[in-house]
Amino acid sequence: MDRVVYLDIVAVPIYIMILLSAFVRKMVYGHSNKLFNTMVVSSFITAVADLVCGIVASDFPLSNMDVVVVTVFTNIYYIFHNLTPVIYLLFIMSETRTWYHISTNHRMMITFSLYFMLMALLAVNIFTGCVFTVTKTAGYQRGWAIYAFYIGAVLYSAWGITYLIRRRRMLRTSMWVSLLLMYVFNGTGVLIQMLMPDHLVEMLVIAMAELFTVLLVLRPEDYIDNSTGLPSYKGFCTEIRKIANSHNREKIIVMRFINASQLRRYFGDEKYFEFVRHTGDIISRKCREKGLIFDMYYEQPSKLLLIIDNYDFDFQSMVAELYAAMMSDIKELESKGARIIPRLCEINYPEDAKEADTILNIMQQFHRMIPYDQMYTYARDIIGTDSFRIKNNMENILKRAIRDRKFEMYYQPIYSVKDGRFISAEALIRLTDEEYGFISPALFIPAAERNGLMIPIGDFVLESVFRFIGEHDFNELGLSYIELNLSVAQCLQGDLFDKILALEKKYGVAPVRVNLEITETTYENMGEMTDINIRRLSDNGFSFSLDDYGTGYSNMQRISKLPLKIIKIDKTMVDDMASSAGMTVLRNTVTMMKDIRKEIVCEGIESADQLEKLTELGVDFIQGYYFSKPLPEDKFVSFIQEHNLPHSA
Repeated sequence: MDRVVYLDIVAVPIYIMILLSAFVRKMVYGHSNKLFNTMVVSSFITAVADLVCGIVASDFPLSNMDVVVVTVFTNIYYIFHNLTPVIYLLFIMSETRTWYHISTNHRMMITFSLYFMLMALLAVNIFTGCVFTVTKTAGYQRGWAIYAFYIGAVLYSAWGITYLIRRRRMLRTSMWVSLLLMYVFNGTGVLIQMLMPDHLVEMLVIAMAELFTVLLVLRPEDYIDNSTGLPSYKGFCTEIRKIANSHNREKIIVMRFINASQLRRYFGDEKYFEFVRHTGDIISRKCREKGLIFDMYYEQPSKLLLIIDNYDFDFQSMVAELYAAMMSDIKELESKGARIIPRLCEINYPEDAKEADTILNIMQQFHRMIPYDQMYTYARDIIGTDSFRIKNNMENILKRAIRDRKFEMYYQPIYSVKDGRFISAEALIRLTDEEYGFISPALFIPAAERNGLMIPIGDFVLESVFRFIGEHDFNELGLSYIELNLSVAQCLQGDLFDKILALEKKYGVAPVRVNLEITETTYENMGEMTDINIRRLSDNGFSFSLDDYGTGYSNMQRISKLPLKIIKIDKTMVDDMASSAGMTVLRNTVTMMKDIRKEIVCEGIESADQLEKLTELGVDFIQGYYFSKPLPEDKFVSFIQEHNLPHSA
C-alpha cells in the first residue's frame, strides 16, 4: 500500500509551533495548560510515528529492519493516538473545573479503563496479529480488532461531547464551540483515514484543531500577569466562578503582603516583582513537597492566590515552614531595613462561601478585619461579622439606595476665623439602609467607585445641594456658600458643565453660592476632560477647593496653576502638629498657601488647643467636631440660625 505522507510532514511542524508557543506565551501553569501541553506532545509523537511508518513502509519488499521499525512505530502510534482523547477529556474537565470527578484513584481508573483495555488488546496483538501485522511482502495490514480502537475513540468522544453539553453554562460561547469543534475535526479526520487509509490526513486535522484551541480557548495573554509571568487575577476569577458552578470542594488560600507599596518603593519595580516570583516559587515547591494539587495566581500589586484541590489538607500546619523559607531568602534585605509582612486567609468552598462574589470579597477585605499581628485567619471567622455582611452586600445596598432615594445630605458648619462666625458648610452624603442601618461613607463611597455607581450618587448630591441653597435665604442665615464634592467619575463626564448650569437655572442659585471640591485623587489623575470641566465652571463663577491636602503627593507648582480658591488641609496633618516636626510642616504649608493666595480650611478640629494654634498660624477657616458634627438639613439650619443670627447680614 502506497501511503501519502506529506500531510503528516505538514502536521509535525504545526505541533512544534504549538509547543514553542506554549513556552513563549507562558502556557505552563495550571491543570488545563499542563494537560493541553501533554495532549500536544502525545499528538506530536503520534504524528512522528505515523510519518516514520509511512516513509519506511512505502517501498516493497520491506527488509527485516523495515519490518521491525514499522512494527515498533505502529505500536507507538496506537499507544499515543488512543491516549490523546483521554487527555482531552481530562482537559475538558479541567477547563470546566470539574476535575474532582476524577480526583480519586477509583474515578481515574474508570476514566482510563477503556484505554487500558485497548492497550491490552495491543499487547495481545504481538502474538495474534488481531490489530495489525507487518510483513515484508504486504507491509502494514489491518486486523479484525482494529475496529475496537475506532469504537474506543467514538466512546471517548461521546463521553466528552455529552460532558460539554451538560457543562454548557460553565463556559463562554467561543470556548464551548472551540472545545466541541475538536471532536468534529477529529471525527472527520478519523473517518477520512478509515475510508482512505493511504492518506494520512488525521494528524494534520488534529493539529489544526489543537491550534484552534490555543487561539480561542486558552488565550494565555488574557490570563497572565506580565510583571511576574504568573497566572493573573482575571484567570483566578474565572476559576472561582467555575468552582461555584461546579460545586467542587476547594481550598482557597490568599496571601497578601500588607506593606506591598513600601516594598515596591524600597525594591523598585523590577526587584519587587522578582521577589514576588521567587516567593511564588517557594510556595509552589513546598506545595509539591506536600503532594498538593494546586494552581497559583497573582493579583497586582500584593496578593498570591492558591486554589488547592486537596480539600482536607491543613494548610496552616505548613505556614511556619513556608514563612521560614521566605525569610531565609531575604535576610540580606531585612538587614537593610526591608520587612515582609504577609497575611493569609483560608477560604473553604462551599462551607465558608457558596457564591463566587463572596469569595472575591473575602479575599479583598480580610486583612482589614483581623488584628494587625494575626498572620493566619479563616474565612469562617470573618463572614459572620456585620462589617463583612455590609461589604459583601454593598452593591445591592447601593442599587437599592439609588432606586429608593435612601441617601440623605448632611452639612458640617465651617467657621471663619476672620469673621468670627459660620459662613459656609460642607455637604456630606449619608446612607441609612433599612436592613443594615447606618453605613459609613468610608464603606459605600469606595464600593460605589468600584461598581460604577458614582454618577447617579453624584447627581443626587448636586440636585440636593442646589435645591437646599435655592430654598434658603443665605443672606439671612449669614452663609456665603456650600461646599460639595465632585468625584473623579463626575469630573470625567462630558456633560458635567451642562448639568450644573441646568441646576443653577432650575433652582435660581448664583454660582458664588457653590464651592466645588476635588480631591487629590481627582487632581493627580486629571485628564483633558476634567481640566476642561474645571476651567469652564470656574470661568462661569463657580469656585473650587482641593480637598484632603496632605494625603497625596500634590505639586505646589501645579496647584498654583489650577483655578483653586481654597485648600483644605487634611485632619492627619492637623493631628501631626502635636509634634514639633509636624508643626513645622503645617506652618510651612500655611505660609506657602498664603504666598500663592489660597484660602485655607483645616479639617478635623476637635479641641480648643488646636483651634488656638491654627488661629495663630493664620488659617482662614476651621471645620470639625469642636464646633459641630455633620447635621441633617433641618438641624443644620437651626444651628446656623442660633449661632449666626446676631451676625447675619
